[in-house]
Amino acid sequence: MIHSPNRLLSTIFGIVLLLVGLFGFFLATPYPFATAEGGVLIGLFAANGFLSLIHVLLGAILLLAGLGGVRPAKVFNILFGLGLVVFALVGFGIAHTGANIFALNTPTILLHLVVGLALLAAGLGADKVILRAPSAAVAKA
Repeated sequence: MIHSPNRLLSTIFGIVLLLVGLFGFFLATPYPFATAEGGVLIGLFAANGFLSLIHVLLGAILLLAGLGGVRPAKVFNILFGLGLVVFALVGFGIAHTGANIFALNTPTILLHLVVGLALLAAGLGADKVILRAPSAAVAKA
């Protein structure tokens, strides 16, 4: 059982990003790999092959970090959280331009921003001190 907020969030978002990336590949099949055009997941979130590949890679790393322990989960939550926030901010600037090689639309950008902020908040705020019962106290009980 996972008792760390960082491990839990890393594992959950890892699984979700893996699934979103895999579904994104199926939706993006008729479109070129890295263009502004892409498939739409649940009628809202746009994705192409390039963005789906990024989701699969991020998802796999987050899942492994979450299963690996508190320290890797915390580190990757901070790194990927910051990366997703920056990606979302850049996405707002390129969404409706020729530079949009990720098929970003506003809901997709907002979702990346929310996920990034959640990962960053957990990475920076949770698991500062991991409390463990001293072995002597456990032996007396």
